Amino acid sequence: MKKNFKGLSLMSLVFTMLTNFMYAQTDSLEVASIYGFYSYSSSLMNASSASELTIQGNASHTATGVQLTPDTSGQFGGLFINGRSFTSVNGLHVEFEYDMKTGLPLSGTYGDGLSFFLYDGAVTNPIIGAAGAGLGYSYNRTQNTYSAQRKAGLSGAYLGIALDEFGNFKSKRFQGDSRVNGISGVTWGQSTSHVTLRGARGAALNTTGLGLGFSGYPVLVTRSTLSNTGVVGRVLQTDRSYAATSNTLSSVFDLRNNGGEFRKVYLDLIPHFTSPTTTDGFDIKVDMQTTQNGTPVNIINYYHYKTSVPYTENANPQTTDFNTSDVEGPATSQTLDATVPAVLKLGFAAATGAAYQQHIIRNVKLTLPYAAVTNDDVASTCKFQPVSIPVFNNDIAYKGPISITTPPVASNTNIDYKTFSFTKSGDTDLVLYRKKVTPQGTWSYNKATGIVTFSPSNGFTGTATMTYTVKGRTVRDSNGKITEPYGDTAYRSVPATITVNLKTSGCIYSVISNGMITQDVR
Repeated sequence: MKKNFKGLSLMSLVFTMLTNFMYAQTDSLEVASIYGFYSYSSSLMNASSASELTIQGNASHTATGVQLTPDTSGQFGGLFINGRSFTSVNGLHVEFEYDMKTGLPLSGTYGDGLSFFLYDGAVTNPIIGAAGAGLGYSYNRTQNTYSAQRKAGLSGAYLGIALDEFGNFKSKRFQGDSRVNGISGVTWGQSTSHVTLRGARGAALNTTGLGLGFSGYPVLVTRSTLSNTGVVGRVLQTDRSYAATSNTLSSVFDLRNNGGEFRKVYLDLIPHFTSPTTTDGFDIKVDMQTTQNGTPVNIINYYHYKTSVPYTENANPQTTDFNTSDVEGPATSQTLDATVPAVLKLGFAAATGAAYQQHIIRNVKLTLPYAAVTNDDVASTCKFQPVSIPVFNNDIAYKGPISITTPPVASNTNIDYKTFSFTKSGDTDLVLYRKKVTPQGTWSYNKATGIVTFSPSNGFTGTATMTYTVKGRTVRDSNGKITEPYGDTAYRSVPATITVNLKTSGCIYSVISNGMITQDVR
């Protein structure tokens, strides 16, 4: 029905407008998360003062992110987000951008690559793993001649994901200066540019070399990004053998972007339900976006990382590592305890050797799988003129039970308008801010329409920005049990930014001339 204000008095009209204005400004409170999880986001740019970050080795803070290694030989660096831990019951969704560029190849291949890893949140002072092919995650054993190069794997390690440009992270090695389990006996069609998953730290097996930190970390799955033909990947089987991977990439590419734009990695750990109330580890999915705004390419497609993993410890000395013999002994069958830690922490590492390149990471985000997703918005206005912004047009929330076989549906219609909030003061801030006043102007939100309105102040020039977050809805069954948890605070989106630019031309203003209102275009 068309609205007609002709019969309203001026006072009634003003009252109606004020009522709507006040309705849009009311702040409220949300309930604390029952899961104890809060999203995390950091650009890592000029982040040297961030208290939750710790760097090791040759890593350094730069204006474009954390440089794990410069483009010189023999470098090794790590970054721990050690001041933050994340509950694991609902899984994790991780995003980060990386850059591999410049440097010098060996036999046509640059090196070595970088790793992203998760480790037990109970570890307060983690120690990075081995350099070189270990990429800061796995171990390196040696015989006595090279004892200075012995290095335990990452302390508290649960899962390592390598962007292995050179290709050695997946491989079994047994030689004087390098002994580590892995895949052997494969003539690879593409042995370089691999995305590889290694598992948790193993138990201490003996006192002759395979002590704590020097066993386990088995290769779970690996896949080259360079080809869809030939032997391009392997996946660990329950009988401890490795079968050929069968997934076909939608496009092939080199992990190294060679100085182009940053690439983006998406990692999902989805709880693997064996019954409606029981889980066994995670289903792991790794995607990569190789061009800006491009469709991500699926590399690892829901590998089931179980809490108990049969594997082969296959780089064993005949008697001991603590002599100068290079005689290899028999492999042994082991079972890895990969129980999921109650809380997880995360970090990154990279290494270079005779082949080298620069490794940089930035824009790290951690949310829960199927948390709401908000994207940046841009609008413009003129002096003194408010602008309305339908911010949810490019945002999503999820609906449906959590499952990898029938995933929940993503849509902006699943957003709960009542959960909107402008910038919060911190992760545990439970206030839902519906109005923010800044020197540039006033930001207001209408929870009935989902519209954000920016009203510029008299002195506003240039650009104004504001961030916001939102959630989906929680659904319970007839017994009150949560079947869809997307309204919990743990599923709140990472903040998106609204940017409003002041237009300097094409604006129409009312100008009083000879007692009558005319329009003036500027």
